[in-house]
Amino acid sequence: MKQTFKTLTLVLLALGTLCLGMTSAQAADKKVKLKVKPYPMDTCIVSGEKLGSMGDPVVFAEGDQEIAICCAGCKKDFLKDKKASLAKIDAAAKKVKPYPLTTCIVSGEKLEDDQAVGAVADGREYMFCCKSCLKDFKKDTAKFSKKLDEETKK
Repeated sequence: MKQTFKTLTLVLLALGTLCLGMTSAQAADKKVKLKVKPYPMDTCIVSGEKLGSMGDPVVFAEGDQEIAICCAGCKKDFLKDKKASLAKIDAAAKKVKPYPLTTCIVSGEKLEDDQAVGAVADGREYMFCCKSCLKDFKKDTAKFSKKLDEETKK
């Protein structure tokens, strides 16, 4: 009887440890879901012009996808053939290296699904806890790119 009780206790402890380990692994693997996926290109989807070459880009959302175009005139052309443009954006997004952290690269804060925002720079996705951190990132993308490299090496 004592042997059966000891065996049962060990089995339960092992199962409990295994379950805790799985919960931790699942939490670490949780990918933050952005409300709006960041635009994955540095050129206008309509004209092919480099974004920013004609002033500030026009940025808007189409469903859950951020769209960036070089000028207001391109929006009408985007809307004419929205399906083809979105297909090009989806293809470009598949080439983007996903963000590997669960914290904001600027503040270090934990990313939350309901508040996190994203951006793509140099073929890499970045995620931020808020729009303010996104603004800070845009001021010095090289600094945060280097920081991301350092963080992923750890």
